[in-house]
Amino acid sequence: MYTIKKYFFALAAVALLGVSFVSCTNDSVADTDALYNNSQSIDKGDIVVPPGG
Repeated sequence: MYTIKKYFFALAAVALLGVSFVSCTNDSVADTDALYNNSQSIDKGDIVVPPGG
């Protein structure tokens, strides 16, 4: 009975470490941030705001 608990605990610990290692690496954060990087500058003079709002 104790060996089953030990194996289950070890498996859960390895799974938790694996998920946290993959989701917290700098590469995955950099890939997510790359979606928001806009290399094109927006000229504020080109934006037309309607009179009502």
